[in-house]
Amino acid sequence: MDIVKGQIVRAKAGRDKGGYFVVFILDDAFAYICDGKSRKVEKLKKKKYIHLEPTKTIVEKELKTNREVKKVLREFISDEAGR
Repeated sequence: MDIVKGQIVRAKAGRDKGGYFVVFILDDAFAYICDGKSRKVEKLKKKKYIHLEPTKTIVEKELKTNREVKKVLREFISDEAGR
């Protein structure tokens, strides 16, 4: 499964292993991700694709603030826990 902009991904490696993030920017080798808490919209985390596990959830609306990102991820995590 390819990673696309707006997709929710889980970190498979690094300090943020196991955390969920939203993809903001894609380039040839890296995805720039944010969770709104430790990795803010103002300073995105650069992560290699091999260190990310994509989910099936893609956020359609454009997220502009840390509060919006945190809300989307909170809802996603609660939905995952309910399954």
